[in-house]
Amino acid sequence: MRKLMIAASAAAMLAASTVAGYAAEAKGAITAIDPASGTVTLADGQVFKLPAEFDAASVQVGQDVTITYEAGADGSMEASAVTPNS
Repeated sequence: MRKLMIAASAAAMLAASTVAGYAAEAKGAITAIDPASGTVTLADGQVFKLPAEFDAASVQVGQDVTITYEAGADGSMEASAVTPNS
């Protein structure tokens, strides 16, 4: 029984660490762009940190986008891609 519990615990930890590495997506209209801080805000209030190489001038307020991001341990959301929706 003890070996089963150890194996189950190890499997659960492995699954949790694997899920944490996946990127998530958020969709919505841009309500604010702050080039100085490198952030973009969507209509739902979520604020995303843009990649350093991202040109903030390539998007505009009101534009509908999909943001691919990973959540940081501190609750921040680091965008890896910002794609305009058609």
